Amino acid sequence: MISFIQRDITVDGIRVQVLEAGEGEPLVFFHGAGTTSGFQDLLPLAQGRRLVVPIHPGFGASDDDPAVNSVLDFAVHYAALFDQLKLSAPVDLVGHSLGGWIASLFTVFNQHRVRRLALACPAGLRVREHPTTDLFTIRAEHVPSKIVSSPDALARIPAVNLTNDLKIARYREMTSLARIIWERNYEPKLTRWLGHIKVPTLVLWGDKDQIIPVEQANYWSKRLASSEVALFEGAGHLVFFEAPAAVARVKAFFTEREVPRRQSA
Repeated sequence: MISFIQRDITVDGIRVQVLEAGEGEPLVFFHGAGTTSGFQDLLPLAQGRRLVVPIHPGFGASDDDPAVNSVLDFAVHYAALFDQLKLSAPVDLVGHSLGGWIASLFTVFNQHRVRRLALACPAGLRVREHPTTDLFTIRAEHVPSKIVSSPDALARIPAVNLTNDLKIARYREMTSLARIIWERNYEPKLTRWLGHIKVPTLVLWGDKDQIIPVEQANYWSKRLASSEVALFEGAGHLVFFEAPAAVARVKAFFTEREVPRRQSA
C-alpha cells in the first residue's frame, strides 16, 4: 500500500517538511492555506509516480519564516527547494487554493521547470463580480462547513472537533497566511502575468465552493494560453478531499498526450 514518507530539508536556513510517496516521474503538489485535513486523498497520484508534497514555511510541520510575506517569496522558495530535490527536468505541478496562486507564479517565472499545470480552485485573481471570501471574517468553528459541501466530507475533517492542539496549529497557520494576504487576497498583476503561462493547464473547481466562487474558473481559463476547465458537482473548496473524481481527472490530465483544447465552464 502506498503511503507518505516524511523528510526534512533546509532551504535558505529554514527547515521544511516534505512528504513523498511512490516512485517514478515527479509530480509536485502545492497545498492551500491549511494542512489539518491531510493529504491522504492525493495518494492515487502516487501510482506509478513520485508524488512530492512540500509543506509551506509557517504551515504544518515546517518551521516559521517571518521573512515570507508575499506569494512571490513562496515562488522563490520553491525554486530553491526544486534545486535541492534535484528536480531538474520539467515536472507536473498541481496547486490548490493558495497553492494554485503559488503554482501559477512559480510557472510564470520558471516555465522551463513545469511540463503541465493543474490549478484547483486557485486564489490570486481579483474578480469584482465574484470576490474571494475574506478568510479572516470566518469564525474558526464555521470554517469546516465553509470549505466542504457534503455532510460526509464535513464529518471527515478533524477540525470539526477543535482540540487545543488543532486550535494552536490553525492559529499558527492563519498567522502565516496573514503575513501574505492580510492587505489583499489577490495579486493585482496576476491577470496580466497569466498570459505568460504557455504550458497545458487544467483548471478544476467544485461547483459549491464557498471560498472562491466557481464563476472565477472562466476568468482563469480565458487568461491562460492552453487550458481547459473541469467542474465537480456538489464539491466545495476542498475539491480533492471531497471529490475523488477530481484526483482521477488530474491523473488523467498528466497522462494525456494531446495538448488540451480551451473549454469554458
